[in-house]
Amino acid sequence: MRLKAIASFIIRDLKLIVRDKSLVFWLIAWPLIWIFMTAYIFVPPATGEGTVTIKLGVVNMDNSQVSFNGSLLITIMKEVKYNGSNLFNIKLYSSEEEALQALRKGELDAVIIVPDGFGYNATNIMRETRLIAYIGSRTPQSAQITSSIITNFFNGFSKELSLKRMDTLQKIIEQLPISEEGKQWFNISIRGIMRPLNMTFEKVYPEAFETRARILGWYTIGAVGMMFLYSGFNSGASLIVSEKERGTLKKLFSTPLTEGEFLTGGFLSQLTMLLISALILIIVGTSPVIGASIAFNPFNPAHLLAIIFIVCGALMSMSIGSLISLISKTWSSASNLATVLGLLLSFTTGVWFPIEWMPQPIRVLAIIFPPAWSIEASRRILVFETVMETLILDAIKIFSSTILLLTVALISYRTMIRRYSEY
Repeated sequence: MRLKAIASFIIRDLKLIVRDKSLVFWLIAWPLIWIFMTAYIFVPPATGEGTVTIKLGVVNMDNSQVSFNGSLLITIMKEVKYNGSNLFNIKLYSSEEEALQALRKGELDAVIIVPDGFGYNATNIMRETRLIAYIGSRTPQSAQITSSIITNFFNGFSKELSLKRMDTLQKIIEQLPISEEGKQWFNISIRGIMRPLNMTFEKVYPEAFETRARILGWYTIGAVGMMFLYSGFNSGASLIVSEKERGTLKKLFSTPLTEGEFLTGGFLSQLTMLLISALILIIVGTSPVIGASIAFNPFNPAHLLAIIFIVCGALMSMSIGSLISLISKTWSSASNLATVLGLLLSFTTGVWFPIEWMPQPIRVLAIIFPPAWSIEASRRILVFETVMETLILDAIKIFSSTILLLTVALISYRTMIRRYSEY
């Protein structure tokens, strides 16, 4: 196999690709657009710095003349903050019907009804305190967020109320004519009754999702994978068909160029363009304009393995594209089908959106789709900084899949070459 012939083929193809504005758009501009949209719309600069403020309607029916009542609860809710932002934006309503009407119109996230006697019950250790909450849904995701915030707030409120009641009971017990051992037993028993489960929650998020920069790093690798799918499919699908439509296929094989040199040169030229595009995406993604954080140390074997995984992802995508070429008679149909299929798979295989967001049937596709394995493994290394020892199974799966798909691509291309040679 002559390296000079392969090199000349690669140079010719790269020049053709650069001249084709549509290919340059899909290879570079489109994934860059997604990175910018993610950085300034989906993961805006304020991500991680503030919190969601709930639009909360409150109907206060409490007329209790005690130290703590519905009015004081509302004051507390107006002042409570999280990460420097108000947790609730409260609007008072005179009736439950009026508040619920606003909730149904989407003007509120939730409504809290403070019943009469709330304050009296809250300050009386022998009574149960009640509140009523109605959760609305201004967007498909807002109901879950609203419910979580309100539940957590009132769980904390209930805990504080229990502590206040325990203090009151302890003062009563201190006045009882019983021994110190008896008082101690009562105090322990009260705490056990009031707080049967004393659970502590500690947030230990993966470092990848502690900061906006790490989240953007996750999406930057995803943009590379997205580009591999539609552009890789397109490259693989059009490799033979484009030569046939240009009328150069028979001319190439009338020269000393062998079939192996043609396929090697064509594959390497397409791979080179995909990797150049991937490099541009990563450089722009990690630039100060976007601010993505991707860990890379050329002396770290795991990081070098991530680069190999990315190359494998490109090769597998092009190999799958070869199957598209078998059912496409023209370059236009091959390109359109490859682009549509690639974009569809980029959103349904965990390349761009996390697998957990998807319905269970679609998750199966993400689990069995080999190019997605390479992107996910690269993310684990470059974003989560996974150690080398945990990547053995990933390496076996990715390398074996790459070899298998390359073999399938070779068979597909040779079938097409022989088919077109008969014309």
